Amino acid sequence: MVVNVVRRRAQGTLRLFLVTSALSAVGVPAMAQEQAAPDAGASSQGLEAIVVTARKQRENMQTTPISITAFSSERLEAQGITQISRIQDFTPNLTFANVPSNSGIASNAAVYIRGIGQNDFAPTVEPGVGIYIDGVYLGRTAGGVFDLIDVDSVEVLRGPQGTLFGRNTIGGAINITTVQPSNSFHAKGDIKYGTDNRINVRAMVTGPITDSLSAKISGGIFSQDGYVNAPYLHKKLGNQDTKMIRGALKFAPVGSGFSATLAGDYTRDKSNGAPVTISGIDPTATGSFVTLNNYIATGFGNPADCLTAAMASNTACYNQRLFSKDTNYSTGTTFSDLELWSASLTLSYDLTDKIQLKSISALRRINGSFAQDRDGSNLTINHVYDIFTQKQFSQELQVVGKAFDDRLNWVAGLYYFQEKGEDINPLHFLVVEAQSGGYYDYKDWAAFAQLGYKITDKLTLTGGLRYTQDRKSYLPDQYVVSTLAPFLVIPPGTRIVPYETVKANVNKLTPMVNLSYQADRDLMLYATYSQGFKGGGYTQRIFPPEPSLPSFKPETVDSYEAGFKFQGFNNRLRFNAAAYYTDYKDMQLLVADASRVGPFITNAGKARIQGFELETNIAPGEGWRINGSLGLTDAKFKKLVAGVQGLTLDSKFVLVSKWTASASVEKDIELGDLGSVTPHGDWTYRSGFFTNANGINTPELYQPGYSLFNANVRWQDSRKIYSLSVGVDNIGNKKYRIFGDYQPSFGFYMQAYDRGRQYYVKAGFSF
Repeated sequence: MVVNVVRRRAQGTLRLFLVTSALSAVGVPAMAQEQAAPDAGASSQGLEAIVVTARKQRENMQTTPISITAFSSERLEAQGITQISRIQDFTPNLTFANVPSNSGIASNAAVYIRGIGQNDFAPTVEPGVGIYIDGVYLGRTAGGVFDLIDVDSVEVLRGPQGTLFGRNTIGGAINITTVQPSNSFHAKGDIKYGTDNRINVRAMVTGPITDSLSAKISGGIFSQDGYVNAPYLHKKLGNQDTKMIRGALKFAPVGSGFSATLAGDYTRDKSNGAPVTISGIDPTATGSFVTLNNYIATGFGNPADCLTAAMASNTACYNQRLFSKDTNYSTGTTFSDLELWSASLTLSYDLTDKIQLKSISALRRINGSFAQDRDGSNLTINHVYDIFTQKQFSQELQVVGKAFDDRLNWVAGLYYFQEKGEDINPLHFLVVEAQSGGYYDYKDWAAFAQLGYKITDKLTLTGGLRYTQDRKSYLPDQYVVSTLAPFLVIPPGTRIVPYETVKANVNKLTPMVNLSYQADRDLMLYATYSQGFKGGGYTQRIFPPEPSLPSFKPETVDSYEAGFKFQGFNNRLRFNAAAYYTDYKDMQLLVADASRVGPFITNAGKARIQGFELETNIAPGEGWRINGSLGLTDAKFKKLVAGVQGLTLDSKFVLVSKWTASASVEKDIELGDLGSVTPHGDWTYRSGFFTNANGINTPELYQPGYSLFNANVRWQDSRKIYSLSVGVDNIGNKKYRIFGDYQPSFGFYMQAYDRGRQYYVKAGFSF
């Protein structure tokens, strides 16, 4: 009966949507986002099948019973996406922001799916959304906003993936697959020139060396001038200077059922610094460092005098002379420098026609240093420096098989992950100079299994379970170097927290159960319960001294999801929908506390998150492609722990929009011997959200809802070898906020805005 009710509602929704689709075909704008672009022939025949690996095996997306958005390399090209963070524009309920956190790092992925994620790269807290490249988990978000050079597909999996992906995928996972070495020769490349001297150069070549050995090498250079003036630093912030190289060798003897792929990559990402400016101060923060500075600047008089017109040019005051949207008046060291490399060995062997064994071994390392004059002035109110290193090793064993005439599909495996490193933070505040940070050593073991059984030809029951042991050791190395005010006397060398190793250990079972029903050839319905968790940890940034390092517990979610997937009308329409409800417990939030200098992480309480995703792809024929998406993330705090400051039950989740939407349309126009031209236009919308990374719903840092319009025209020759594209991103030149920061202990508002309208031209080849 439940299935019938769900099916009736799905069919009702489908009928309504088909009316909209019909209108769109005759000129009414339609919501759109096709995840994998068919070739010209496919567009006249309908939509092609999309293959995903979300469940550790190759499956048709329309028969995979989870909420997933998939991008092929062709779709990324059509949308003009060359950086991973831009997939947020076309994925419902996804935030993929570049947030400098509390250090000034210029490449830090703040990823949220259905309202759950994390924006701090500090090693004492884990990301809430797992990012995987060729099956390898990226343990840290530093360097996580990267350019795409040889990506084959990107999959966004919504909801906890606690069975097959496991570690810290409480919000979801982003699964990236690169182009693998091929037995046939293939080469491609392009060069893009655009606004602010943007120069992107990408190239890839793959082919056979022998009958059993093939290779691939790819690389990219990405550069662009900054767009925030920093006159006293003699540079512009927000620039890009990135170099990447990736290579792979694949050994696969013909007919052996065995393959071995050795891969490696190297990235150097340097920047003048994040494009932040100071937009104001909080005059009500009477105990802040800004107020204290102005108290001193006025000769221990009234700090408010610094804000008068008569004192506007007084360089001893922290006031309106520093406020700007496009200029940063910092004088202290500001830069970002990241070096990343990794190596992996993937072994695969077909034990039988029905059973495959796979091993993925990987090493990854990050070396980084970054600094920021966060107060954006000639005054020393908040200067920070980071020395960051990370080494990780992971080993995964998978066994994938089928049995009982393919009625049973199963996946089982073992997983080991270790990372260690340091994040040392020299800092200089108005009243104190100190060292923060410490050294970490984490280990994670897991065993997992998932079985799907066809109860009937239409009804499939899938169950999964993962057991995880998470072991963390952290040694804080934090002490006072000197105090800079007569009323604050702390002897140099005083420990801010004890120099003692602290541990955060947890054992956790995360289950999943899914029921799917293939109603007919075109329509599949499903319902899922899943659980996810993210390990606990410690607050890294502490001042004044405390008797012990503040800690927080793991957070957990219980997620309930139901949806359907439809592909019909001779494969000309694809329409997928999912609705979800999430119980979110022991939320780990970065919050501010007036009694502490700097933000800290705490288990803030409980919340519920509910919403839905709708996605459609339409191929009405004659070269037309129309795509769309709509997402709702309705998040509400249900209970807050006593003592949490800056939040109420009416507070909103930061960096998370309630509504996300996108639409795109394109048409292949054949020109005979002259090739073809494909005009493309798209629109994306995000409703309003608070940008303050430190949890507080600061009105000054609220970004109202906004729309973005992009367009490009692509020409290809008749042999599909050469191409030329001309495009405009952010046609309306919308200068929306991408980051904000306010901490009561400092008292100023820091913000970053989008670059605005960008033009580009790109020439490429592929053969």
